[in-house]
Amino acid sequence: MSIVPRKRGYLRWSLIMLLIVVCLAMARLQLWRADTRGERFEREQAALISVPIALSAQQRQREELVDRAATVRGHWLAEKTFFLDNKIYHSRPGYHVLTPLQLAGSKTVVLVNRGWIAAPRLRSDLPSVSTAAGEVELAGVTRSYETRAFELQETVPEGPIWQHVREPEYRRRSGLDALPVILLQVGSGGDGLIRDWDTPDNPAIRHHGYAVMWLVFALMAAAYGLFAWRRK
Repeated sequence: MSIVPRKRGYLRWSLIMLLIVVCLAMARLQLWRADTRGERFEREQAALISVPIALSAQQRQREELVDRAATVRGHWLAEKTFFLDNKIYHSRPGYHVLTPLQLAGSKTVVLVNRGWIAAPRLRSDLPSVSTAAGEVELAGVTRSYETRAFELQETVPEGPIWQHVREPEYRRRSGLDALPVILLQVGSGGDGLIRDWDTPDNPAIRHHGYAVMWLVFALMAAAYGLFAWRRK
């Protein structure tokens, strides 16, 4: 047997083994994501049926507040309303309407996602939103602010249209003392906004499917290697 074919054989086996290892590693990663995201999903769903907490200015620990059913009393800061862009509802483009609610007896606010509204025909126009005056009481579910995702360039909000809502940026731009969570409002508010927070499928199911896919790839690579070895 010549040296060149032998080297090619070693290279082929090395590549096959590397491919198998990578596929198994990716399968393990998907199983880990299934565990972590599945736990988060179950915690979020449990919040929907748990006894609600009453939000107050003294509550500052995000871990104790996030993914909880909650109630809050205060008044809207309507002039601080902004619109979260690129929100699709039943194939219609629109916005999520976010308004800070100043807690009763305090200068602290909680940012409330009040629901979805359709986008006007012209991009330059803003939706018209009705906001109640005086003290109101709301119910909802708390969620984390967005974390920074990969972006080709940082997007800075222009006026009331925002692409993202992240806690440090919101605090800096609004100048408000905000709680470390966003409240997704539920129930009827008499404002015409759609609060259809659909229950999504458990993401663990999707990640288990990805793990199976990577295991299949690993088996295919192993089968190819066995087939190539028998042809020698």
